Amino acid sequence: MGKFEPPFSFTGTVSNISVYKVRGSDKPVVRMKGGPTKRQIETRASFATTRKNNKEFGGRARIAGQVLEALRPLKYLGDFNLAGPLNSLFIPIQALDTEHPHGERNVELSKAPGLLQGFNLNRRTPFETIVANQLDYTLSKETVKASITFPALMPGINFFPPGKYSWYRFIAVLATVEDMFYSNGEYQPEHGANREMNMYTIEETDWMAVTPRSEPFTMELNKLGTYYERAADRKQFNRHSLLLAAGIAFGNMPKGQIQMVKYVGGAKILAMA
Repeated sequence: MGKFEPPFSFTGTVSNISVYKVRGSDKPVVRMKGGPTKRQIETRASFATTRKNNKEFGGRARIAGQVLEALRPLKYLGDFNLAGPLNSLFIPIQALDTEHPHGERNVELSKAPGLLQGFNLNRRTPFETIVANQLDYTLSKETVKASITFPALMPGINFFPPGKYSWYRFIAVLATVEDMFYSNGEYQPEHGANREMNMYTIEETDWMAVTPRSEPFTMELNKLGTYYERAADRKQFNRHSLLLAAGIAFGNMPKGQIQMVKYVGGAKILAMA
């Protein structure tokens, strides 16, 4: 892989070379076409390890997809593609399965949920570079509830907006992430697909003025507890992890109504349980 340096800005295909751009990079990415065919990978003995790696990648992709779904309310605050880095975070989690052979190892986030804690959706402006104070929070897997306490914010002291924006708001997400198990040639939840157990709830503040300062407040995320109390099989919830994420968005008022500025702000996975 290579990247063109300015002043070149070409993207497209020339012969067996593809040039394209990705979010989070200001330089085009260059890739060569070619490589083994799909049939060769599926049938040749020399690709046996590749097939095992591909199957396990699929398991990580399924559970990473749940995390991406949970983080969707914060998607437009991020400044790079999250799928690849998230999938990589599940490699050491998958390696915790020492009972099954390579190619069939389970992805049990519930055994080590803390490995995702602190994951930032931003490279240019991580959440902690905007809000300098650490956020106080509670997170309970027993009640499936959480709270986040946001500090008083004072621009230039503990609050550093990444640009000249007049408005900001906080967004919080509480979600469940279900472990993935290898069975019958594919990865799936332990008890099969049960969408009722894959849940998330979102809370967000009203738009607030950046200046002069804000008062501290606490945001409660309690709705998942109600869903959990209605669940038919509570033991199944042991195969889930709880994800608590927080983000800060910024807005302008060009036509009398505040509009969020995409890809500006910061967000992170605050806690896991």
